[in-house]
Amino acid sequence: MDMQLMSKGLEVAVFGLGGVFTVLIMFYLSTKAMLQFSKRSNRKKLEEDNRKDALK
Repeated sequence: MDMQLMSKGLEVAVFGLGGVFTVLIMFYLSTKAMLQFSKRSNRKKLEEDNRKDALK
């Protein structure tokens, strides 16, 4: 086999794995951000509900 062909194949494999791990990291970070947003939103809603209950 040609060494140049082997090195090109290895390069494609490395870029492919790099892309997969990049997408996994982006998914992880976006999920963490959505959870933080959800917790913050839920906390604000609970505080509003508590204020409304206190006024009754």
